[in-house]
Amino acid sequence: MTDFQQKKQFKKVIYSKISFVILFILVVFLGKSAYDIYGKYKISSENYISIKKDYDSLKERFNMLNSEIDRLQTDIGMEGEIRSKFNVAKPGETVVTIINGSSTLTNTNNQGKDFWSNLWGIFQ
Repeated sequence: MTDFQQKKQFKKVIYSKISFVILFILVVFLGKSAYDIYGKYKISSENYISIKKDYDSLKERFNMLNSEIDRLQTDIGMEGEIRSKFNVAKPGETVVTIINGSSTLTNTNNQGKDFWSNLWGIFQ
């Protein structure tokens, strides 16, 4: 009989309003924690994608610089780089420097002038 009374008392405590309130508060805290962790997961995944892009671009640049170093270690590559940076020539060669200048064109015909300007030009 005491077992039956203990079970009844245990059920009374478990199914009381206070235990439901405590259980509800516990579920709310666990839900909030799960939501916060999900937010941190999203931020970290975005950061991972950004860092992965940076890593890939740096790896590509590293490979490009290594190929440039390999090219400059050859005689032809070194000579080509020196010729492009400085105006030098081998004995028997000449260096020609072409400068792109701005040319001004003047309008020599009178197509842009109106009738009165042409008439005034005759009398001058």
